[in-house]
Amino acid sequence: MKGVPLRIEIGPKDFAKNQVRAVRRDSSAKADIPRAELVEKVKQMLEDIQQSLFDAAKQKRDACIQVAKTWEEFVEALSQKKMILAPWCDEEEVEKDVKARTKGEMGAAKTLCSPFEQPELPEGTKCFASGKPAKKWSYWGRSY
Repeated sequence: MKGVPLRIEIGPKDFAKNQVRAVRRDSSAKADIPRAELVEKVKQMLEDIQQSLFDAAKQKRDACIQVAKTWEEFVEALSQKKMILAPWCDEEEVEKDVKARTKGEMGAAKTLCSPFEQPELPEGTKCFASGKPAKKWSYWGRSY
């Protein structure tokens, strides 16, 4: 969504009724607001728009995440242009190896970040790329 998130309209009828019409850009919802309540209602509408946009973006992002525990699952998810959550040994050399092995048609893979709230990492979980003991979960994606 680009542009102004909330449009305020004041027409002759609105002026006569001492109100304004607010139109949300994200949902096209319209609301007639008394001028005395304008500031509070606009603040609330902007907060609602922000939350709505955040929720939509989070839902879209979550739909693009795929868990991969093996190299084969990783390569398949990468070919589908997914963001991948995989157990990793957290070694720089392994990341360089993943980048080298995926370079080419797929676009080289790289670590994006590690989640602050780490999913449970069961005892004995192996790194998807090296087979070494995994230390944490990390997000991976294509670099262009």
